[in-house]
Amino acid sequence: MGIRETLNKNPGLTTGATVGIILLALVFIIFQIRGGGTPDIATEAYYTIDDGKTWFADDINKVPPFQKDGKDAYRVYVYKCADGKEFVSHLERYTPEGKKAMEAAQKSTDGGNPVIMEDVMMNGMEVKDPGTDPVKGWVKQSDANRAGKIMELKCADGNNAGIVPVVPD
Repeated sequence: MGIRETLNKNPGLTTGATVGIILLALVFIIFQIRGGGTPDIATEAYYTIDDGKTWFADDINKVPPFQKDGKDAYRVYVYKCADGKEFVSHLERYTPEGKKAMEAAQKSTDGGNPVIMEDVMMNGMEVKDPGTDPVKGWVKQSDANRAGKIMELKCADGNNAGIVPVVPD
């Protein structure tokens, strides 16, 4: 007798199995929401106020640019090459419209509309290479060619094997 026949002949078993699966899923969801089993979720990110020359850790939920010591702070992505040298891959900021939408989503009780959030991430976010023009160097993340080139990981010695992200402790 196959599984389908067994389930058709025993509706109580089918209902019990379905309820059991739903309860397991709900327990898992509640466990995740309460923070159980997720000790590795980042709470901090790196930011810079000097175009990536130095960086500092701060709340990962801050929406750049924000003010720090009277200067604009931008998010930076830090990596380490195989030779141990750390470098900033790129800076990241939101456009004024993107920042407004992201902050509104953070304040909403439902986390924001996923479609709108995807649009903000693509069209409301800009990236820039460290050391490029602070006004003209910013490129919309939706510009796949230019933004992709900026976000490309590259060690100074040309050996890009073994690059690892550096994250705040």
